[in-house]
Amino acid sequence: MTDSAAYHRLMACSASGSLADTQDLGRMLLRRCSDASAPYPCALGLPPDRLAALVGTVFPEAAAGWTPGRCFSRHVHRLAGAEAEDHHACPVPMDIAVPEIMRPEIIRPEIMRLKREEEDFLGLLLRNRSTDQPIAAAFAVIIARACVENDHLWRSLGLAGRNSLAELLRRHFHPLASANTRKLRWKRFFYERLLAEGRPADRPTVCDACAHHSDCYGDIVPARPHAMP
Repeated sequence: MTDSAAYHRLMACSASGSLADTQDLGRMLLRRCSDASAPYPCALGLPPDRLAALVGTVFPEAAAGWTPGRCFSRHVHRLAGAEAEDHHACPVPMDIAVPEIMRPEIIRPEIMRLKREEEDFLGLLLRNRSTDQPIAAAFAVIIARACVENDHLWRSLGLAGRNSLAELLRRHFHPLASANTRKLRWKRFFYERLLAEGRPADRPTVCDACAHHSDCYGDIVPARPHAMP
């Protein structure tokens, strides 16, 4: 969860707009790193110019003194007079960060796999947008990037809880949210939707290696269709 002082400082810098969207975006910006050099799984996924436009629209007062491409979370913590903790500004998972330096022959294929999965998630979200607001497209990018991390999706995003994620999806990706009639955990549901659309079945998923796999899947292993030719 985001540092309380930084979160309240950021909310004080917000412009008019959807309170729920502002709160959710604020938590995401404080939880995930926007530095251009941030490790792949930890970043927001938004290019600096696009992030700068978003911050300037939603949190115009906080944009002053911040350089796009540098970590916005650390900037806000400084505004609040607090030091950003590492797991807030750049939660680097050690199983990704260490091999990137020591064993590039292993990490590079892994990063390419995560990128392919991210593209799948982003496409799924964009195909199911129910609003044309720019913030919805930004949410799609951030959520897709967070989907490739080995943790519950709402926690990777820094949201207040699963209900916050569900409400966000209902606001901006209603066709997708309403299709989850079995109330599955969202990442599992996203995977099942992609598999139903013909997503390559021979590609490993981030869920397979996640420590929380049993929380989402229990003893049930979703059936996978044959790979598309």
